Amino acid sequence: MLDKHKNHGIPMPYLRNVNVRWGIFDLSELLQMRFEPSETERYSIKTGDLVVCEGGEPGRCAVWTNGLKDIRIQKALHRVRPYNGISSLLLSYIFRRYAQIQYIDKFFTGSTIKHLTGEALNQLLIILPPVAEQQRIVSQIKALLKYVDEIDRESETLEKFITLAKQKILDLAIRGKLVPQDPTDEPASELLKKIKAEKEALVKAGKIKKDKHESFIFKGDDNCYYEQLNGKTVDITTEIPFGLPESWHWCRLRSLGQIVGGGTPSTANQMFWNGSIPWLSPADLTGYTGMYITHGKKNITEEGLEKSSAVLMPAGSVLYSSRAPIGYVIISKNSISTNQGFKSLVPAIVGMSEFYYFALKARTADIKQRATGTTFKEISGNEFGDTIVPLPPIAEQQRIVQAIMQYNSILEAISE
Repeated sequence: MLDKHKNHGIPMPYLRNVNVRWGIFDLSELLQMRFEPSETERYSIKTGDLVVCEGGEPGRCAVWTNGLKDIRIQKALHRVRPYNGISSLLLSYIFRRYAQIQYIDKFFTGSTIKHLTGEALNQLLIILPPVAEQQRIVSQIKALLKYVDEIDRESETLEKFITLAKQKILDLAIRGKLVPQDPTDEPASELLKKIKAEKEALVKAGKIKKDKHESFIFKGDDNCYYEQLNGKTVDITTEIPFGLPESWHWCRLRSLGQIVGGGTPSTANQMFWNGSIPWLSPADLTGYTGMYITHGKKNITEEGLEKSSAVLMPAGSVLYSSRAPIGYVIISKNSISTNQGFKSLVPAIVGMSEFYYFALKARTADIKQRATGTTFKEISGNEFGDTIVPLPPIAEQQRIVQAIMQYNSILEAISE
């Protein structure tokens, strides 16, 4: 360590081990010490330098961006100054991850007090993507941190933090604030016309029944929201939870496709069971964390399907548990049926399932508020279909889904 009691040189502020935290510098107790001009190159730092702790918590680091001039570091700190555009921030994230998985521990010296020597630091293996990809990775991480900064910083556990972060990401997603809008996207109003045309074609072909509750929501010149239903126009402004981008549209969930219930064949008739048709109950989703599903614990037969209220839905159906509990969401990867504990959306247009998987998760609080029942709460098919949801352009839906999955992957990696 530099001798803070030396009486020659120019007094200058300097960083100690305690001033370096993970990702930030604590300058509340910044001390001074004399430095000679010959020590400037060795102990000075500048914007973009990565400052790494040699002892205390070896490897703890932060990128210097303070802009404070004429500041130095003590010998117990390492200065890493990357070459050729290598991202200091990415290196700091890598160091943090290495500390979490204890990879960096292999490079420590000392039995009682651990140290990360300069020689050991030079031997550390670093995953180094191309510079352009480094910038993309850093941008994604910084964007994620910007979103999670709005979350309560006093989260007691990492698990709670991750849960809150995922909720915030979903909230931003359905408000049109997660990814930028692209003016070249076909607007949602045109997508809604295509959905309506597809539903009319299915009705004409006898594949689905005409929805008597089909409606159209629009914004009036007075900035109020109205709904046209069965020849009547009603002000529904109080039902609209938040504003949307200009290219988006509000609609009822039923306007996106067909709302389907489920049923259970008689368990007394063995001819109805152990067939080839996958059949789900909400219990099959207890503890299930995937986005897609192919089957549950039980299968039913063709006869069981015909002799019950169960419906065979196509791949891409968005299954939603309507009771015990309300709010499990999953996408069928193949044809599937469910019991009466589900109300499901069969989208009229291919490519919307993933967005509404996330949108229904985000709107579950509203759905639960409209549930009824004494023994247990349940959302009816009509109420489920009445759920007001945002409709983004189909291209933006896909960008949103990709962004959510990327952010969730980062959060899940943090929790490992």
